[in-house]
Amino acid sequence: MNSITHSVDDKCAFLHKFPVEIRLKIYRCLLCNEILGKAGSVTQISSYGAQLKYDLSPQVLRLCHKIYDEAQPVLYEENIFYIACVRVDNNPHYDHSFGDEDYDEDVMINIQGPQVELCPLTRYDNCQTTVPFPVPNLCNYTSISKVLHWRVVVSRLRTPGGMWDPRWCLLDFCRSVCANPPATLEVLLLPCGLDDSQTNEYSFDCFDQVLKPLRMLRNLRKFVIKDACATDVPDIIRTSSDRELQSFEEDLDEDLASELQALVTSQQPVDLLYKMHEALATYAQAFERHRPYKMQMGLRREDINEIDERHLEYREYIQTGAFNPFYRPTLHPLENELQICQESAISGYVETFKDHRRNALTYLESQLSQIETANREITEFVKREKVPGGLFDVTERRKERSNVLRVGSASVMNDGEKHSKIASALVYLEEYATSFNRHLTHAVRAQILSNRRLFESYYKTLTRDRLIKALGRDIEVGKICHFATKYRVAIDMCDMQYLEILRARKKLFTFDGFDAECAIDLRLSLSEEMIDWHTNERDLTPHQQRPRYDFDDSSVDEM
Repeated sequence: MNSITHSVDDKCAFLHKFPVEIRLKIYRCLLCNEILGKAGSVTQISSYGAQLKYDLSPQVLRLCHKIYDEAQPVLYEENIFYIACVRVDNNPHYDHSFGDEDYDEDVMINIQGPQVELCPLTRYDNCQTTVPFPVPNLCNYTSISKVLHWRVVVSRLRTPGGMWDPRWCLLDFCRSVCANPPATLEVLLLPCGLDDSQTNEYSFDCFDQVLKPLRMLRNLRKFVIKDACATDVPDIIRTSSDRELQSFEEDLDEDLASELQALVTSQQPVDLLYKMHEALATYAQAFERHRPYKMQMGLRREDINEIDERHLEYREYIQTGAFNPFYRPTLHPLENELQICQESAISGYVETFKDHRRNALTYLESQLSQIETANREITEFVKREKVPGGLFDVTERRKERSNVLRVGSASVMNDGEKHSKIASALVYLEEYATSFNRHLTHAVRAQILSNRRLFESYYKTLTRDRLIKALGRDIEVGKICHFATKYRVAIDMCDMQYLEILRARKKLFTFDGFDAECAIDLRLSLSEEMIDWHTNERDLTPHQQRPRYDFDDSSVDEM
């Protein structure tokens, strides 16, 4: 591979000299290894795989885009990947060796054990000894959904105990692959008693409960459930003696196995509740501008109560003093509906989820209508003024940016007319910005009163609000030479939030397998283009054309 060079026309010589069949064989030699499908790929002594190279050469993926496009499917689609669906108690503890004990910013949070499911694709996060940013979640690994062949290990043991007290669950894995299901899935169930209970108390979840997350999968070409053997168990799990294994004998019900087999290999529609909730939360979050409040939307109260310093993505929320009038003591109607939707998604109650999703969307309709009206009015105003001689004339804006205004030019307005239009422009902008303010109930407004200054400061300090306030001060003192440039930035910032809402709205029902049961117009036909400030609007006013007369020489002679 060292002989690969790039020609002058930026084409890889390797791609020209070798046919695709030969290239694929080379990729297989560099990117395929059976160990990826075994428990030996994530051993504790190898830092859960972080110290292993698996005799692979992934550097080939970095050579050029064409090779990456050809080789990546070989890595993810021709290998079988192993994953143990187990999470452990990391026992976080504070390490003050990096700074003063009295200064929390210098305190490091150390952990023990893997942080996410054991898999070759998660090995680098699992080897960390300090909490990374953010706390790992299997659903955040885009590579997981690219894999076509999986060997998945899971146990029914409920309370293993011990230093890490492992918990087994297929939920996060199934959530990660349900939108792009693999081709083959081999589920390896640890026989009861194979993994040791360090509390000497053996209690097991029922088969149906453990395998329930598999019901969200469809279109698998091959699906197998069978017993795992000792070599399939990751070495962080202590195995028991043969005597313990023989004392628990319970086989998977054949009817349940056949039902799951038929379901996951079928093309039946399925409502992916977790994805549906994510789409709803993303849409609702687009209406909120204060980041901590945005991040909490869609979370349950108990989830918020469990947020601590380990969840570094929520540090901004923690630093605000946990003041959120949308949650405490009375829930805002939108937050209430989102919370019920999340609980329904966790419990699998489809009808309850859809009912409360409809309530949440209905509540947001009035605000969206308000935003759309303000957007339409300010867009029409800008288009009327984005013409030669107008307030947003492209030519005059170029002069404005270069501080070269030729007073007396035919395209420059007189001061009185310009001040009047600037005042109107600011009113349109303020109405547009105000339309994004969330609607507050009487109870929520009452909850804000005790910390009104704090609440208002969250929004007044945002860039958009400070810019609009600065524009108002400029008009008051007559400082309008750069008004159009600042105005454009403020409108673009409002438009970006509006487009964020529209994009999220169009994806609301993407993961609904059945009828959405919600008569909401998704605005699929609405354009997502922002105002083009670099080109004047076309003049569509009809003009009377002067008649043209063509005379040839003979007609001239006749006259």
